[in-house]
Amino acid sequence: MRVLGLNGWAGRGHDAAAALVVDGRVISFAEEERFVRAKHAYGRAPVHAVAAALHRAGLTLDDIDVVGFGWDTPALHRDRGQPWPYDEKGALEALLPRALFPRTRDPRLEFVPHHLAHAASAYHVSGDPEAAVLVIDGQGENESASLAVGRAGAISVLETVPVSWSLGYFYDAVGRYIGLGRDQAGKLMGLAAYGTVREDMFDAFRFDGPGYRVDSIDPGLRSDRSIDDSAESVDAWLQHVEKVAGMPANPASSRYDPASARYVPHTRHDPFTYKDLAASAQHVLERAVHALVDQLFALTPSRVLHVAGGVGFNASLNGLLLRRPDVERLFVQPVAGDAGVALGAALHLAHRHGDAIAPFSGSLAFGSAFEDQDIRDGLDSAGVSYEEPADIAASVADLVAADRIVGWFQGAGEVGPRALGHRSIVANPALAATRDRINLRIKRREGWRPLAPSMTVEGHGELIDSAAELPYMVVTTPLRPSAVDRMAAVSHQDRTTRPQTVSAGDDPLYHRLLDRVGDRTGVPAVLNTSFNGNDEPIVWAPADALRTFFRLGLDAMAIGPFLLRKK
Repeated sequence: MRVLGLNGWAGRGHDAAAALVVDGRVISFAEEERFVRAKHAYGRAPVHAVAAALHRAGLTLDDIDVVGFGWDTPALHRDRGQPWPYDEKGALEALLPRALFPRTRDPRLEFVPHHLAHAASAYHVSGDPEAAVLVIDGQGENESASLAVGRAGAISVLETVPVSWSLGYFYDAVGRYIGLGRDQAGKLMGLAAYGTVREDMFDAFRFDGPGYRVDSIDPGLRSDRSIDDSAESVDAWLQHVEKVAGMPANPASSRYDPASARYVPHTRHDPFTYKDLAASAQHVLERAVHALVDQLFALTPSRVLHVAGGVGFNASLNGLLLRRPDVERLFVQPVAGDAGVALGAALHLAHRHGDAIAPFSGSLAFGSAFEDQDIRDGLDSAGVSYEEPADIAASVADLVAADRIVGWFQGAGEVGPRALGHRSIVANPALAATRDRINLRIKRREGWRPLAPSMTVEGHGELIDSAAELPYMVVTTPLRPSAVDRMAAVSHQDRTTRPQTVSAGDDPLYHRLLDRVGDRTGVPAVLNTSFNGNDEPIVWAPADALRTFFRLGLDAMAIGPFLLRKK
């Protein structure tokens, strides 16, 4: 069966994405932001991601059996008294207009409940026959967390948490209060490590029964003017934060910067001064999620835990879940946010049809790839100087060992917020000064933001305190004491790191780079951060990489077999 999964609707929503699943195998999976060069692709349908998926598979929309959308959008309207303006034909045209996708027939369109799509995105690619599945985000249609079980291919939701008690909206509200802006949960998590927890700060959270409850917010809070409840829920949380924070709100605004001729973010106070608030928010988030896991484990005998939904990007939280004694195995969907429901919707429908789903192998390179000749033609057209070394991995390893910072553009693009060795900036992880140069001069962002390493799966036991293979950079783990000085650029304030372990089977070229670096430095690891500037998507096409290379303060770039150096 050929199933196209989608997220993102023109005019509303975020994280538009498309996933193509054929006979149970993920053929393509990409986010619209990479193509349109606008982070999160707010208010867009995933038309570029769909076109790329069909091109990669050599298909047209006529070849697609069913389209799955990762929200029950008609139910969102119906449950809030809003009219649903489409029939099936009109809805499909809104998502996939004939002007862009000519066809002789319309495939069937199905709306998949949001949390079911999240759960399916994790369970079906995990390879686990049975698992306890926890979905936590801002909201689905009528819930902010779902406790489910996956068994013999079927997913059953056991309990839910109301939207107004949303941990995703709570965390977003704290980030906004601090001055980090909307949708900046990763920044808040990074800042939390520098602060001191105030145990009593968020005492509206109650842990006296299964899961958690929130005393100060009505569990029945619902929007009467929109098809989601985000504004009402975030406002309720902001009012609560204002009462307990002990510091004034520090909302982010925009100010015109003549030097860059752009509006840039501005706050009255340095958000770093709110580090204790960040630490307290992270602490209560972790406590609430642990309570949900306790509740879930009381409902199912499985001790294999799957996590999906936007809160699943909280790598510090995931590290604690990994180290819970009662968790036999942890699988966090690496595309845990709303882009992941495009995949989940497709997998749910494919499984329902009877297709056997192929599990993830350790690579997320489901995107566009470019021929070496096309890259060469682009470099020649741009008039830039380049070389073609016999071994690109060895040449880049020489640069990394000499403390140069290098753009690394190889193979197919990856899906998700983490660069995993196909669209990366790599450097020597040994020097703290390298972290500061990347944060302050290259990415032009806060100096306290943590950076992460890639390391060979064979060598990771000497560097991190975890026996588990961690291929997706979604879990933090302590560095071994003997490795802290050798990994200073990727050691966070609490001496944890967010590693990627790389096997030769999953990514032969990137693994070879790590091996070559190890030959030169004694540590088979690199600092790996995404190949992009501040507040922009990861580079996707060679032209994106070339522009970003010259705009950022990188020393060199390996793009396919070619090496560019700055003088």
